[in-house]
Amino acid sequence: MAHLRLLVAATLLFCVAGVSVAPARASQDPFPLYDCITPNVAFWRDIYGKYPSTQGVLHDKRDLSIIYEVLDIEGVWENGARERDHQKIERAKEKYLEILKSLASGAAPQTREEKRVAGLFGPRATPEDFRLAEDNIRFQVGQKDHFREGLIRSGAYLAEIKRIMASYGVPEDLAYLPHVESSFNYKAYSKFGAAGIWQFTESSGKQFNLDVDYAIDERRDPIKATRAAAQMLRHNYELLGTWPLAVTAYNHGINGMLRAKAAKGDYEKIFLEHESESFKFASRNFYSEFLAAREIAKNYKAYFGPLPIEPPVNSKSVTLPNYALVTDLVKHLKVNMETFKALNPSLREPVFRGQKLIPKGYEVRVPRQDKVVRLADNIPPEILKEDQAPTNIYQVRQGDTIYSIALTHGITEESLLRGNGLDDQAVICPGQNLRIPSANERVVHLVATGNKKPDNQRLAGLTPVAPVEKAAPRSGSESASLPVVTLQGAPGPAHKAASGPEAATAQTREKTAEPVAAKVRGAQCPSLNPAKVLGNLEVEQVVKRQGKIYGVIRVEAEETLGHYASWLGVRAWDLRRLNGLRYEQSLAVNQRVKIPLAKGAKKRFEAQRYEFHKEMVEDFFAAYRLVEGTRSYRVKQGDTIWSLCQNEFELPFWLIKKYNASVDFSQLKPGQRLVVPHVEPIS
Repeated sequence: MAHLRLLVAATLLFCVAGVSVAPARASQDPFPLYDCITPNVAFWRDIYGKYPSTQGVLHDKRDLSIIYEVLDIEGVWENGARERDHQKIERAKEKYLEILKSLASGAAPQTREEKRVAGLFGPRATPEDFRLAEDNIRFQVGQKDHFREGLIRSGAYLAEIKRIMASYGVPEDLAYLPHVESSFNYKAYSKFGAAGIWQFTESSGKQFNLDVDYAIDERRDPIKATRAAAQMLRHNYELLGTWPLAVTAYNHGINGMLRAKAAKGDYEKIFLEHESESFKFASRNFYSEFLAAREIAKNYKAYFGPLPIEPPVNSKSVTLPNYALVTDLVKHLKVNMETFKALNPSLREPVFRGQKLIPKGYEVRVPRQDKVVRLADNIPPEILKEDQAPTNIYQVRQGDTIYSIALTHGITEESLLRGNGLDDQAVICPGQNLRIPSANERVVHLVATGNKKPDNQRLAGLTPVAPVEKAAPRSGSESASLPVVTLQGAPGPAHKAASGPEAATAQTREKTAEPVAAKVRGAQCPSLNPAKVLGNLEVEQVVKRQGKIYGVIRVEAEETLGHYASWLGVRAWDLRRLNGLRYEQSLAVNQRVKIPLAKGAKKRFEAQRYEFHKEMVEDFFAAYRLVEGTRSYRVKQGDTIWSLCQNEFELPFWLIKKYNASVDFSQLKPGQRLVVPHVEPIS
């Protein structure tokens, strides 16, 4: 403790001493390098520019100058490598934990290794310092190879991102922040639903005017998302007053940083002294990571040598005057589908499957070629539609078959199967929600084009797009990249996942003994496929009171009052008042909620609710896959499902809920066991 106090006091002295010169530095650079974070910036500079993903650093998480060891690891997910790496890291942690325990007991260091470790803490270290260090051993994987890839990709949009930042009156160097967030991976998607190079969540994206729905996700558009990021960063700066605080708030959240500033005052004291349940390693180090990434990106040749930086994307945007089917528009523009998809990353897969139309008012990006631009400026009215393609859903009931459902809705079995990404061996389950295609819906079949590149060579700055595969009969995203596991969580037959970019759209089939047309037997599915959209998404009760119509629904995982308000076109405050809910009172799964229903609102609400859950499932399994087997977790005192999902499982709640269908997550009890799936990213 004495050493820690000395370290804090000394660092504070450096920071205070730096106050006299900090304003001068800040006037030249809005992102000052304070003395108290210099060791952290050096640490991240090594992580980004020295150590590849086949190495990692075992270090103290509070004092990043203390490096115990650099470990060689496999650094991949295939063939059990991740588990072997995990075991190697844990053995190393145990080794240093034993040394620290010995030093904490007051025993003098005896071995060469003990003396080396003791020397890392300085000559005035006390047993209390070593005791505190026992809880601070952390492993950080190197990122040099990923940073290099991000530098190459960044050329596609970096100049435009800098121009956007300047146009919003914020420092141009904020354009380097995506190196920390996503390594400029335009397809980046986190387990908790953050998307794009700026890693916006759905709620934060919508807060800054990004459209996110089943047809379009503007978080994935690097230009539109940059405009939103510039607005958010400027907003942070206006409220917090300094760029170090504004950048930290991008990770930690503006409200948390406002509380930290009120308690501690300035960035240096927050960095050194602030403690909270949410202000942990990632938030404390975010600004340091940005400074390190900026330095390396600006001087990349010193770290990587010459790189083949991708040239800027050369495109033009044209506003679509009405809705359009993607195949009709691409045919009119005379561009290939790969080029169109690469230039329009915010269009989601339902658009390319023909289930949704390109939205009215969407800014279509086309190659900046005279012929294509002229065609884009003169879209014929016959390919434009007045309304978006509707979504009709049906919840499977006991005794249903694919045949009976198709017959009831006046469509073919094949149409129902294809419209839901089901193959001819699929089993439907009570509670499963199916999409009912319209009778005249055209299912888009995109023909494979081999390794053909986009037809405009100036698109080289984009992440390579996988060839559009020929649609296999009766296959689709419902079973994509998923093994079958029993309801008890025991592993079912695994599959060999595709590798490379194609893995995100790889198709696997869920094999069962029953034909698809057989009646559903029993109250539960015979197997658990997490890609199925389960749950009661319909309005379960409609009542009329005093001339007004209301519906009653039951809350499903990940839903909020904000979602309901958006789907209904009302204010969240009105829903709170209608249900007697306090401000910021959260909803519990299965809680009954009353909603107002205007004419036609019930059907629209149910459709948007289904699309919300389908979007989550499809986006997740486009980026991650389940691997064989599950693990069990015993609930501890104080655990909540939110803390477990964020800190213990690192998985979204909706996925955990599917593996634990009978658990009441609002009342977790110590000793209760939860089934947790194993998830890994798709390469």
